[in-house]
Amino acid sequence: MANIDEPIYLACRRALGLDGSSEISGLLSNVQDIEVLTDHVINVVQNKMREQNSIRDVTIFVRPFVELFMDSTNAPRMYTINKLLKKMVEFHPPLAKPFAEGILQHSRMTFALPALIWNSAMDLLQFLVRFPDYKGIRDIFKLLLEKVQMLMSHTPLQDIEKVFKFYTLVALIMNPDNNLQLSYFIQNEIKQTLPWGKPESPYPPCFSSLLLKFIDSFRPTAQLVSITGRDMLYPIVGYSNYASILWRLHYAKLKFHQTAPLPFDRAQVQPQTELFCYVIKQLNSRDLAFSLVGVARNVKQRITAIEESLADLLIWNMLETNKIQEFEGQLHLWTVTAHIVLVYVQNVCITLSGILSTINIKIASFPGPVFGFGRDWLMWLIGQMLCHVLNKNHVKTAWTDYLILLDLIRVLYPDTQPLPEPDYRDFQSVVSIAAASNWYFLTTRVIPVIAASSPSALIPQHQTPIALQLHVEALKSFEDRKLSSIDDYRFYIAWNLIGNDPKLNSSYMDTLFKIYILNSSQSIPSSHISHNVFGPSEGIPYRSLDAMSAHVKCLVAKQYYSDIILKNLFNQSQWSAVSPGGVESFARLLAYPEVEQDRLKELLTLTETIISKNWYLGAHLLAELFTFRIHRIPTSIRAQLLQQFSGILASPQHAGHPQLYCAIQNLLLNLILQFNCTDLYNQVPKLIDSKMLQSVFTKESEEINKVFILCIARSFIITGSESMPVPWCTDFLTHIMQITPHGWSASTLEAMPTFMAEWYRAHQINDAYRDIRARVDDDYKKLTNSASLANEQEIVKHFSQPNNTTCFCVFLKLTIEERPLRSFVNTFYEIFKNLLTRSMNAHYRTLAEYILREITLQQNHSQTFMQKYADAVVLMATRYNIIQLDRLLLILFLRPLDEAKTPYVHILFYFMINSSTLSEIIKDFGNIARSISGDIWSMKNFHEKFHCEYHKKNIERFFMEGLIKDYLQPSMDRCLPTYYSNMCLRLLPIFELIISRMFEHMPNARIVDTVLPIAQNLFRAHAAPVTFLYNTLFVYEKKLREKSNFRQSLIIGTLGNIYHMRKMEWCFSNNFIAYIENYLRVDGEKRQSPSPVFNSRYAIDLLHKLVDAIYEKNSYQYNIDWRYNEFANPSLQLIHCIAIEIFFYTGQENFNPWKLFAEPFITADALIPRANYLKYLNTMGLLFSALPEYYWTNLFERMCQIFEHPLLLRCSPSDIMDLLNFRERFCTHTENMVCCFVAVVHSVWLHGSISHLQPFLNIVQVRLSQTIKTENQLLLAFQLIGPFLQRIQTESTKLLLEFVIVPYDLIARVDVHQQSFVNVDTIANFLYHIKYIVVGDAIRDRIETVVNNLHCEKLRSRLHFLCAKTDVSSAIHSQGPASAAATPSSASNVDSSNTNAPTHGQLKSGTSTMQMQYTTAAMQVPPYGTPPQNIQQHFQLTTGVTSGIGPDGNQQQR
Repeated sequence: MANIDEPIYLACRRALGLDGSSEISGLLSNVQDIEVLTDHVINVVQNKMREQNSIRDVTIFVRPFVELFMDSTNAPRMYTINKLLKKMVEFHPPLAKPFAEGILQHSRMTFALPALIWNSAMDLLQFLVRFPDYKGIRDIFKLLLEKVQMLMSHTPLQDIEKVFKFYTLVALIMNPDNNLQLSYFIQNEIKQTLPWGKPESPYPPCFSSLLLKFIDSFRPTAQLVSITGRDMLYPIVGYSNYASILWRLHYAKLKFHQTAPLPFDRAQVQPQTELFCYVIKQLNSRDLAFSLVGVARNVKQRITAIEESLADLLIWNMLETNKIQEFEGQLHLWTVTAHIVLVYVQNVCITLSGILSTINIKIASFPGPVFGFGRDWLMWLIGQMLCHVLNKNHVKTAWTDYLILLDLIRVLYPDTQPLPEPDYRDFQSVVSIAAASNWYFLTTRVIPVIAASSPSALIPQHQTPIALQLHVEALKSFEDRKLSSIDDYRFYIAWNLIGNDPKLNSSYMDTLFKIYILNSSQSIPSSHISHNVFGPSEGIPYRSLDAMSAHVKCLVAKQYYSDIILKNLFNQSQWSAVSPGGVESFARLLAYPEVEQDRLKELLTLTETIISKNWYLGAHLLAELFTFRIHRIPTSIRAQLLQQFSGILASPQHAGHPQLYCAIQNLLLNLILQFNCTDLYNQVPKLIDSKMLQSVFTKESEEINKVFILCIARSFIITGSESMPVPWCTDFLTHIMQITPHGWSASTLEAMPTFMAEWYRAHQINDAYRDIRARVDDDYKKLTNSASLANEQEIVKHFSQPNNTTCFCVFLKLTIEERPLRSFVNTFYEIFKNLLTRSMNAHYRTLAEYILREITLQQNHSQTFMQKYADAVVLMATRYNIIQLDRLLLILFLRPLDEAKTPYVHILFYFMINSSTLSEIIKDFGNIARSISGDIWSMKNFHEKFHCEYHKKNIERFFMEGLIKDYLQPSMDRCLPTYYSNMCLRLLPIFELIISRMFEHMPNARIVDTVLPIAQNLFRAHAAPVTFLYNTLFVYEKKLREKSNFRQSLIIGTLGNIYHMRKMEWCFSNNFIAYIENYLRVDGEKRQSPSPVFNSRYAIDLLHKLVDAIYEKNSYQYNIDWRYNEFANPSLQLIHCIAIEIFFYTGQENFNPWKLFAEPFITADALIPRANYLKYLNTMGLLFSALPEYYWTNLFERMCQIFEHPLLLRCSPSDIMDLLNFRERFCTHTENMVCCFVAVVHSVWLHGSISHLQPFLNIVQVRLSQTIKTENQLLLAFQLIGPFLQRIQTESTKLLLEFVIVPYDLIARVDVHQQSFVNVDTIANFLYHIKYIVVGDAIRDRIETVVNNLHCEKLRSRLHFLCAKTDVSSAIHSQGPASAAATPSSASNVDSSNTNAPTHGQLKSGTSTMQMQYTTAAMQVPPYGTPPQNIQQHFQLTTGVTSGIGPDGNQQQR
């Protein structure tokens, strides 16, 4: 060999006589000669190793010695080499691991190896495993497990002794008392290397007991990190924090994401198909479904789990439909399902052929044919997306894929008689004929086209099923007649069959546009003329849209966008072509997912074009559409809209248009205020990183910026993150402060998260309006004193200067002082006309500041003075049309004020809202809204019956029309066409902010009692009144806790206005329903409501509603079209409504939410249905996660009591894990208060935010520090917090470092109070789990301190590996981001610097290795869990081998 290490090996060969220099042959009988030879060889090798001092390449050095060992054919040489290798390792310990790996990896190292070599190898390996550290032992153990794989289910008799030797070696390493390796690592290697242990692939019999017993020893550890009843705890779509890793599933197997190699309960390792199907069948479930399986939303990939779940959903729907008697119920069920399926089709995560194949397979297993309406609805849904899927560029479909649908139709329609033709005047006809439509479309449109493009393909002929013959004939007649009028549903049925032929589509399109969209002389209602709006007023009916296929709806939307919007929207002479019916039709189409995705992209692109051109109408129409008619805008789209429309406001050409500014400001307010708090909290950091939000905030939009900050604060509070400031938030606040310096009132800061309030207190701004009164008085004198300025042109020039913003203030002063305006009208007209060329925000802010100073600095605050001021402001807005009231109020209530001055703002608003003009406008709006029985936005003819009715009495003006009308000649009408908006609707978001400011300061009760009913009157038209109510009550819970009158007035007034309109009878308890209905009665019919009774029955009944919504009932059973509802599913609406009811009753006698809703579960109340206990437990956790901290802090009071519970203290430590195991206890009807409390805590913490866990730190450090003294209490603490450490890791690293110290602190406390621990292995495995799965080496110093000071020697010995530095690798597999900053690792290289005896993995001095024997000797070190004296018996039991006397009189094994 050329290597420098070669002389060592050659010297060894010479000493052994293998180079021909001496002879050693035969079996030497004199053992003394063998010992002399062995000592000689060892001395030669050791001297050579000392001379060379280092080994360059360990692998090359070791290989020849291993070969020498494996080639030894006689006992003396084997003995010599065995002893030589041991001495070499003792001299140089790093050689132990390479020698062991070399032997185990040798090609001859199988159970067929001669017994001499095998036994010597086992003896040598038992010696070698003393020396490597735990990382090296891990690699060796992995090689041993690979040898276990070589064992067959039946071991030949001649190999039994060799297997036993091997068994003792494996058991040596697995025994935790030997401290050779972490049990946690051994468990991980068993899981990864041996994919057995199941009935279909059991472990080898001789190792079965050893391995299974070892794995079972980890079940207590698995329990400590498992959430109680996790498989039955479901989230609510649209509410739960789906970003949490605790909800993660494997994308293919649908099993819970498990990073730890632990033997979890069977329920937790089963595929969670029911959970995933529950999520899939909800509207707007895409984000949660993608998050569950760990797939990014923008990744286009097929997800078979979603396909199979949707197939199951469609089959269930089909069978369920046959039980539904009412057609409306069937319609709700299938329209929602169609919406869901099309969302996933649009996202390219499923294929139609994949769903149909799954349905075919499952229906084939049915015992008989499926009849009834269910099959018709299934065909209708497939028809909805059939042609649409064909036209998606990303779908490459072969003709064979369509044969699947034909086969499915044959299976579902085996009838021997033709089905009768339906009544085409009824929507049911579209459903009844859907199967024939699909058959006809495929056989006449699709398959022939594919056949023509592939002449070589042999396509079979398809015979029409007997059941569909009459229907197919009818479809042929529709096509022949070329229907040209919408007399019944035959028009839509025929249109759905056209496909992509533009000529055939054009006639249908022309007919539809003529009736619903295009303007004609016969369709100009006179009521429209005064609003610059002409043409049909009613949009395409919802039923007609449902009758159209997805492809047809896309064609209609595309045609409207290209022919109407792009051609007519930007030409003032063609505005009349944009009819109300057309706009409403387009808005309704955008609610369908197949239309929404493509058209929204086009509208966003169109918005960018508007910025660069002076297109007022386009910007105004889009602002109205996005404000009032686009439902549930995704967060990413919402951010883009904010970005683009903020750009329009920043454009001088658009900012100077008052009507357009009001519309866009209203849009921005609605976009911001309707952000989902969880989405906002999770998405804002991403939007900041992408630089998208930076362009939203401009210098001209201080109020918009401040509203966004208020929503950020609200999201921190509602998501429970207010106590955990994040770096991006302070950077974000700094960015906005630099753009628009601003401040807040002290009462507003009190309602903000603490870290935000402190930041603002540290960043005060100077008052830029200190001299505003003096400036106004000076300009007022210049205007009224003719000598101060030479002529009118000079006056106009003075007030039109960019830095002069007092003209509104001067006009207000003139109005208040009742000076005659006629002499100043021309001057003001010219001034205001100049203002229209630029933004007027500065003028509005100056006016607001002037009003605030006037009303707060006045000595006399009489009612007459305040009324006069209020009337003057209202006159400027409603009579003279100089300012817009909504714009002024927004600025007025967002100005920072001293606490002493704030009440005057509320008083001024009180008089403004009660002024005759404004009160009459709001009253008219309320009367019109109350005259509509259902939801305003889903009514049949909104434009005629609501919009025009309002504008007939209250014509809105924006360009000084009132001033001109009174004092000058009327000018041309400059108002833009209005399709939805009016001042009362624009006041809705303003009232939200005003109510918030009122609750921050708590003004006089008279003001609240006046303002709230007026605001609630407007809330009948609010898009999300329940969400607003819930958010307000949550954010201002502390302020409203003692103000029960304010709180109840807000709740009952808001809900009372929408109770019947939104069909909310099912959302509340009987007590609360009776209260609302009594409130809605007229004064003479009101009754004395009985006092509500609050007990366990009340709480369980409320939770039962939520259980039904999540687990039992389907959404159609609530008779609500969830596509257009405020909430997308019943459980989401219920969780908000139940929380609101709890807010309402808070403070009443005997109403304690914790005792009512949580204590029954801790005491296992008999009222809770036992079969559904976990379902009710889930709803309880959901409910407390929806409430502020005040409602669930009792959890920690109860926790302190449980830690001192007698049952816990009396329990034997050997039985404690059984005591804490809720599931097993519950199944055997032996549940106790301790395990039930654990289940309650897990449910609350699973659904709650991370702030629900945070108080646990303080409880442990302050209150429980003197309480926890026993091992039982210690394990209870581990059981509570263990399952949530990985979640804390992904959500807050800072908090994680505080939490992971807790177990060590508790161990140190318990160690002081008791001499020994019983559950040593469970405690050690739990701590190793924390290190290798959760935290790594981040708290290594703290660990060393605790471990080194432990009194319990056994526990200290088990934990000494914790002090070893972690080597990061992927050895413990992870399925997500929680794959630990540190994971157990295999060390592939020997640390040559370690020349001393190892400190890790070293056997105790009393446990020596076997000496070389020529006969089999028993191993002295026992395997895991087996006493030494029973090892032979243990091995015999696991292999079935016993000893006996053979026929020749000798002992033999059989």
